[in-house]
Amino acid sequence: MAKYHSIISRLDFMKALGLGAAGVGTTATAVTSFADLDDLLSNGQALDQSAKNPWYVKNRELNNPTTEIDWSLVSGMNGQYSLLGNEGAAYTFGSETMNAFSALSTENHLRGVQNKNPGLLNRDFALREASLTVCSSAPYTSSAITFSWSNFGFPTDYTQQPGLGKYTGTPEENSKMLRAAATFLGAANVGFGEFDRKICNTAIAREYRQIVYEDVEASYHTTDKMVIPTRNKLYTIAIQIAMSKELFRHDSGNDGSGSGYMRHSANVARYRQWTALYGGIMQFLHYLGYDAFGYTSYAFGLIPSGAEAMLTGLAEESRNTGMLLSPRWGSVSGYFSIVTDMPVAPTPPVDAGMHRFCRTCAKCAETCPTSSITKDKETTYERFDSNLYKYGKGKEVRWLVPGKKSFVWDGTTCREAWAILPGGCANCMGNCTFNTNNGAGIHDFVKGTVATTSLFNGFFARADTFYGFGLTPDDKKEEWWDMSLPTFGYNTNLTAQDGAYSKR
Repeated sequence: MAKYHSIISRLDFMKALGLGAAGVGTTATAVTSFADLDDLLSNGQALDQSAKNPWYVKNRELNNPTTEIDWSLVSGMNGQYSLLGNEGAAYTFGSETMNAFSALSTENHLRGVQNKNPGLLNRDFALREASLTVCSSAPYTSSAITFSWSNFGFPTDYTQQPGLGKYTGTPEENSKMLRAAATFLGAANVGFGEFDRKICNTAIAREYRQIVYEDVEASYHTTDKMVIPTRNKLYTIAIQIAMSKELFRHDSGNDGSGSGYMRHSANVARYRQWTALYGGIMQFLHYLGYDAFGYTSYAFGLIPSGAEAMLTGLAEESRNTGMLLSPRWGSVSGYFSIVTDMPVAPTPPVDAGMHRFCRTCAKCAETCPTSSITKDKETTYERFDSNLYKYGKGKEVRWLVPGKKSFVWDGTTCREAWAILPGGCANCMGNCTFNTNNGAGIHDFVKGTVATTSLFNGFFARADTFYGFGLTPDDKKEEWWDMSLPTFGYNTNLTAQDGAYSKR
């Protein structure tokens, strides 16, 4: 039987911390978000969720919907005659009428754009085009495009289309618009920054063309180079894609190997979502008259994702420097970024107490199958002695960059585990104290406490295991197939405010 999370009152929880009733009021002054009961079930609870409808919905007999059907008359339809297809419309209306419809559509479009009718503004049109776009390794629909450094090979100046011009707005207005578009297209969260070549890659993995800077208006690429323009000021859009916390807990086997295809499914799903997001955001910006670039494949881009995520407030670094911690989604998220010349208002880094928490908590280090993560309590700039690492001894440490004070992490042994284990390894992410669910109020209380004081960090580091979190035992893994989980396996409402209808 799967575990239930404890039902615990606020007073009982504070007593467990050793504060008693007197401590409740003191700590409450530092934390504004708290619900009295942890009244939600662990995601480990297996339920029959087949066709769950509200109580008033009744089931009918098979093949007997509320629309009456005489099955003796039913036969398959030739889909080419659907009125939604060009063939069916041409057959039904004739080419002359269809041409007239097309001309009238163009006339209505132009009139609406010129009159600035709500719903027909530049950004509305750009959002429609972005919603039709997806990136692929090979085109499979009329709207599919291959990953490209910039503009996908289409004309960059969409503003010359009839009735459209370059969109103009303040940096704050642009950020608000881009956040709305990106979250609609699938982003969990969005941050913004000013472009700084100091944090850019000088070369991109699996890409053998040069990255060069040129005094030109817009980015472009050839067979031997990818060009970053310097004539206009550039900005960055940082994108977060959340992942399934539950599946990330389905990692290590009983042998502690760290392997698991269930967890790996959650990890790689972000790239499928990114193929749609990248193409959509790029098209959105191009249709508004702005340059956009940054990736040549689904996984590797110009800017290290971790650096941009930290600088724009999406996350903090963890003890495992290959993993980031998000205030909303914890330890399991993917991060990406796009460069543009659309002015945006930069978002600052955040402090949710998570990086400080890692000094006390070492669960990731304790559960790492290759001992890749240090248990030291202090961070250091001195991470460039190759003797600190199992592989690459005597070589220049090129897999790290200087200037960042972090915990020592042996990326070579981490890469070893990732390479040889089926489905790779992510014990650290699944075991992380911040990989708990978000629904119960007690978790908001804990996060608020961590952000304001480190007094209880040691207790919190162990409490999530006591209450049923941590890696899922092998004999419980298959229960995932019976769980009631949200679309994509994570709570998309964390981005929304006040029931998703509050204005930003």
